[in-house]
Amino acid sequence: MAEINETRLPGVGTKFTMETHHQGKVSSVVHVDGLREIYFWQGDEDEEPATIVLDDAEARQLGAILGGVVYRPQLVQDLEVALKDLIMEWIELPDDSPLVDLTVATCRIRSTTGATIVAILRDSGSLATPHPGEQLRAGDVLVVIGRPESFADIRRIVAEGPEA
Repeated sequence: MAEINETRLPGVGTKFTMETHHQGKVSSVVHVDGLREIYFWQGDEDEEPATIVLDDAEARQLGAILGGVVYRPQLVQDLEVALKDLIMEWIELPDDSPLVDLTVATCRIRSTTGATIVAILRDSGSLATPHPGEQLRAGDVLVVIGRPESFADIRRIVAEGPEA
């Protein structure tokens, strides 16, 4: 069985890559909005890969065809039921983010986007449901839940700061 490497792409989704027994390489990017991209290289990775773009339903249909069965892990099924039309993203605060040293409340993510910071991941220890007065630090990873369309605004706030 081929080894599959998983790479988190913050703000985009997850990339899965495997090498085939025929000296090829296949990568699939699963976007947070359900879009899937499949890339295939035969031999030289410097060449442009063949690309297929599928929406969520098409990707599931192709997966069922390729797998010979319809497989849906229980964990994914439970998350989809719990989140319905919401998604969860991990957003890292770079050192130069204007949100560094602001509090959860003053960064105004919830009031301007409707999304909520449900946790802050830190090397020194993670915080679940952070208090509005919690100060954000460079390198924090914000675990945010919201509607898919709110994440472009959240990334803008992380890069540019809250609106005045």
